[in-house]
Amino acid sequence: MPDVRERVMPAPVRAVQILLLTLALAGIVSMLALSDGLTAYGQGELMAPWLLVWVSAALCLTYDGSARGGVRTTTLVLMTLVLLPTALHLGEAASPGPFLDAAVRFLLGVPVIVLLFLPESSAWFDRER
Repeated sequence: MPDVRERVMPAPVRAVQILLLTLALAGIVSMLALSDGLTAYGQGELMAPWLLVWVSAALCLTYDGSARGGVRTTTLVLMTLVLLPTALHLGEAASPGPFLDAAVRFLLGVPVIVLLFLPESSAWFDRER
């Protein structure tokens, strides 16, 4: 009988998946709520950071399968590219809508980066095939 060992995804990696999928859903809601009355340029400016979040959310769907360190690194880079401009522009929001949009990205994005740097997460992505 073959040796069967289940590999269970650690809690921090599962939490990252949940956070990224929640963030992707928040992006859709934010885009629908804030796009009313914007020009095409304004809509593109609003959508740019959310595109990176949606790519990260698509990557998180592979975490339980064949994902390795490259997927983790890509997610970290993408979320850093989302958070740095968000943190810089958080105080420049002219109305509550864009402020909440940036605050959601920031408050849900920081834990993603922190959780992916934990030793359990690193070990999960560096595991044997």
